Amino acid sequence: MPLDDAVGGALGTLMAEVERLKRVEEQLRAENDHLLDAQRLLEENRDQYSDLFDLAPIAWLTLDEQGIIKNLNLAAMTLLGFGRGYLIGTPLAALLRSDDRRRFLDHLLASQQNELLSCEARLLPREGAPIPVRLSTRRTKGTNEGHAITLLDLREREAATAERKRLTAAEREARTANEAKDQFIAMLSHELRTPLTPVLAAASALAELEDLPEEIRHTLAIVQRNVTTEAQLIDDLLDITRIAHGKLRVAKVPVDAHRALGEALELLSPELASRKHELSLDLTAEHFWVEGDATRLQQVFWNLLRNSIKFTPPGGQIAVRTWNSGERLLAEVSDNGRGIDVETMTRLFRPFEQAFDDDAPSSVRGLGLGLPICRGILNEHGATIVASSQGRGRGSRFVIEIGTIDRPTLVPSAPPSTPPAPGRSVRILLVEDHEDTADIFERLLRRGGYEVQVANSVQSALAVSHEAFDVLLSDVGLADGSGHDLMRSLRKTRPVKGIALSGYGTEEDVRASKEAGFSAHITKPVNFGALLEAIASLSHRH
Repeated sequence: MPLDDAVGGALGTLMAEVERLKRVEEQLRAENDHLLDAQRLLEENRDQYSDLFDLAPIAWLTLDEQGIIKNLNLAAMTLLGFGRGYLIGTPLAALLRSDDRRRFLDHLLASQQNELLSCEARLLPREGAPIPVRLSTRRTKGTNEGHAITLLDLREREAATAERKRLTAAEREARTANEAKDQFIAMLSHELRTPLTPVLAAASALAELEDLPEEIRHTLAIVQRNVTTEAQLIDDLLDITRIAHGKLRVAKVPVDAHRALGEALELLSPELASRKHELSLDLTAEHFWVEGDATRLQQVFWNLLRNSIKFTPPGGQIAVRTWNSGERLLAEVSDNGRGIDVETMTRLFRPFEQAFDDDAPSSVRGLGLGLPICRGILNEHGATIVASSQGRGRGSRFVIEIGTIDRPTLVPSAPPSTPPAPGRSVRILLVEDHEDTADIFERLLRRGGYEVQVANSVQSALAVSHEAFDVLLSDVGLADGSGHDLMRSLRKTRPVKGIALSGYGTEEDVRASKEAGFSAHITKPVNFGALLEAIASLSHRH
């Protein structure tokens, strides 16, 4: 080969190698740049991870194989109250309460399977009481072999649990106190009703005498009216208790609402006349039959009318009207009396709230039960009541809305106003341990033509029960037992017709009397006319 060709070939090869080396250099430079970028990114990620780790809201720690702290974040330092320099190199178990350390070491051992496990313990912070925490642990491998742990502060949970227990205990105490209050009200009503019975019976009986001077008759009417009012206050206390516990019961039958309204007006006519109010009636509703409890609906009308009479100055105007809207009956009672302000209107139907201001005379003050009772009764009828007023001194308006029904084919007639005259052969066994009540009942029954045998206890009644009698008239609460016990004992030997007398008048009390065998349950204070009517009815059937 010629020399020039050989030199040329070598030079070409050398140039090709130089070019290859340049490409390799460029590749190495690019790879170096890539490595530098990766290193920079790694450092940035490390710094970011460090920041995230340090600023995480949950306490984080890393431990080595022996459970010694290698690293921890700010939340962990804050929770424990120590700095990083003190905590790194400290066994975590040493920061736990002594009785939790064994459980924690067992927990670390169990986490060797690389499972996320949890346990609860109490940390001993630098200051303050031990802190309840939940430790969640996961095994780590590689260059950071050991354990990663989060600490969840459970103090809020324990505080919430303690508060829940406190509220539960308070609720239990309130329920117990409420039951005690209800029992007290029931007992109080019984104790108040018992002495009212002979007073009302005597006044009612004396008022029936034909040759009674008018002045005395007027005085007796005052006594009757005030004893009846006292009994109504007792009934109101019991009713508001029943309503609060959802125990108010209504016996629904076809009711003439206009008749219930008229009877309420009749009862209040003396008060209406004495205050010289002007009453206007506009009963234009064509459909006025409703399904409900006649006595309870009359009670609603009575409360609304009595409020208007009481809160309207003498000589004021009271209006009562009814009308229909579709299949609904609306009944309105309005007046031009004291009126109701906006603030009072918001709490008008709450028990024991008053609809008057502080300078109101005592004559218009009461217990604040009438309107809540009205709403409770109407709720049981699926009815509503709405109050409105333009303010103090501008009167008030109450509107009841209730569904109507078709007029029944057979309308029940009113009960007789006076009981049929008893025959002298009717014999009564009167069992009553209240001396005054027993005395006045015995005298009034004998004057009415009945033969009366009196006993003051279950045992004394059983001792004389061998003597023939037609009707048992017994108090429920007796010193040595109950009238229910007496009735059950008597019915074991023969059929007995009886009337229970009691200061307790709830639905449960009436049911208990019926279950014991009594045909009627009359609540004290006893209306003597109603008692005579019940006796006459039983003796007639007997």
